[in-house]
Amino acid sequence: MKKSGRKKAKPKPAAANREAVLAALEKESERAQLEQIRRLLALPMNKRTHFLRVRLPNGGSAL
Repeated sequence: MKKSGRKKAKPKPAAANREAVLAALEKESERAQLEQIRRLLALPMNKRTHFLRVRLPNGGSAL
């Protein structure tokens, strides 16, 4: 008799392990966010605020 080709399902992680993984993920996310803020603050002002500029007719711009 042949066995079915199905693989056994992986056991689900314990609740404590899930909490540890979520805490580590939150910590990594916060670290990445702080890194992005520092990287953007290191840029000159005109590079940081380019998305705020409104182009005016005749080649001007305004914040």
